[in-house]
Amino acid sequence: MAGAGGVYTGGGATVVMNPPSVVYVQVFHPGSGPERHLRKKAEAVAVMARSLVPKRSGRLASTINASQNRDEKGRYAFGFAVSAGTPYGYFVHEGTGPSPRWAVNRKVMKFPGSRGDIVYRDFVMHPGTPAQPFLQNALVAMGG
Repeated sequence: MAGAGGVYTGGGATVVMNPPSVVYVQVFHPGSGPERHLRKKAEAVAVMARSLVPKRSGRLASTINASQNRDEKGRYAFGFAVSAGTPYGYFVHEGTGPSPRWAVNRKVMKFPGSRGDIVYRDFVMHPGTPAQPFLQNALVAMGG
């Protein structure tokens, strides 16, 4: 598995990650046997991704679906897309880096410190979140 700039290859397929998170699979002829086969595969990837996605409220998992691609005129085009339709799906899939956080509604933030005391800060450094590539893992798992 190699990845560079949101493009991953493995399991005989290529995953292109752009916000929102989308997996593209190419199809050659609409209505053909390969198209029906890949439709089933794309739906299976969506089911697998729903089971692999981290769940807090279940909203992200409920927006994962497989749909046929459309061209710029809105007509059905070749291929299928398995996508996560939330604004934060990309950040869950790719992770985030360290970032500063400031107090929003008040002048300072109040939280328990490491020694059990109360700590007040107007600025903290968030460590970031690790990547959880549920779409990539689902595609690789289904591709074998």
